[in-house]
Formats: sequence, structure tokens, C-alpha cells
Amino acid sequence: MDQTHYDLIVVGSGPGGEGAAMKAMKHGRRVLIVDDNSEVGGNCTHRGTIPSKALRHAVQHAQQTECQQTYQVLLQTAEHVIARQVKMRTGFYKRNQIDVIHARVIFQDQNRVLLCSDSHERAYSADAFVIASGSRPHLPSYINFSHPRIVNSDSVLNLQDHPRSITIYGAGVIGCEYASIFRGLGVKVNLINTRDKLLAFLDDEIIDALSYHMREQGVVIRHNESCDRVEA
Repeated sequence: MDQTHYDLIVVGSGPGGEGAAMKAMKHGRRVLIVDDNSEVGGNCTHRGTIPSKALRHAVQHAQQTECQQTYQVLLQTAEHVIARQVKMRTGFYKRNQIDVIHARVIFQDQNRVLLCSDSHERAYSADAFVIASGSRPHLPSYINFSHPRIVNSDSVLNLQDHPRSITIYGAGVIGCEYASIFRGLGVKVNLINTRDKLLAFLDDEIIDALSYHMREQGVVIRHNESCDRVEA
């Protein structure tokens, strides 16, 4: 058997890639997962859902126990949760005999790719591919994201200081989550929403309840506003 040929190569090990790999394996296919991160789990585990939910849970626990915490202490809690998730997901792949390579993917044609890492560069082929590489934050060119006080929804997990105030531009799910997290830590929060209400895809009663509780917490919500420039 050609060890570099697979029935399916999945690019990305987040929920989408993992689900596709597991389903293909259960149908008897030989599957390879490729992810350019050094650990499996994708953006969901390392930058999105898992970190924000872990931070939110830690804030709730701190509020219930009236224990004052800093953002950096909460990040350590999130890191432990992420580590457990990585260990569990790595076990899934080993148990189901799905190969995993940590590398960047360069397509050479419709059936061949070159997998490149610091220590590995090799050509592989497959009958089919699933691209599940996840999303990334939009970084407008007029905003200087290299400034230490300007972060996006990924780099907020690397924030080195406990801020006294924070302005969050974008009141989607992630924006609302971090507004709640930072306000729970006693940080002054301004939440800028470009629309006329929060999370318009939800029922009005849920939106009203969310808006009420966030205002009760002390989050300043500014609807129908947009950004011209950012000065740090």
C-alpha cells in the first residue's frame, strides 16, 4: 500500500474536520488529518469556543465565591481546559487509527498536496479532500494591530495586562461573551454594536433579557455606531 495516498485528506482538525474524518473512517476510508497548529482541535479549541467558554465559567465561579481574579489568572484556567481538550481529541484520532500530520498544505493539483513543516516536507495524494481550516478575525488595514493595546478575538488570549477599561467593537457572540467576561472582572466595558440590537438572530425576548442583564452588570452598549478610526 502506498503510505502517502489516502482516500480522504482533511485540512483542519476543528469540529468540522474532526466530524468529516470520523464519518469517513466509519465508512472504511483511510483518512489523514492535517493541521498547521502544533496541537489538534482547531480554532474552536485554541482560540474560539473553548477558551471563551472556559473564561466565562471561571468568571461566574469567581463571582459566586466573591473571589477577586485577574484576567491572567483566568487565562491559566482556560489553558488547563484547552490541554484536556487536546488530550481527549488526540485520543480520538489514535483510537480510530486516523493519521495526523502537523503541517501547512500546498495544493499541487486536484489530487496531490505538499505538506510542509519545519522538519517535514513531503508530497501526499488523496481521492478527495475536505477543507475545514476554520475562520480568522477580520483585520482592517487602517487599524494597527501590532500595538499592544489593540487586540482581536484571537490575540485577546495573549493579553499581558489586566485592563482598567476596554472597548469592544462588534457585538456578535464573541463580542458579547468578552464584554460579559471583562465586566465580570470589574473592567469598565464599552460594547459597540453596528446594528440596532444585540444578536438579531435570537428571539426578541432573549435579546431583551441579554441586553437588560448586560446593562445591569454595567456594560455600556452603544447601538447603531461604526468605527472611523482607532487611536491607541
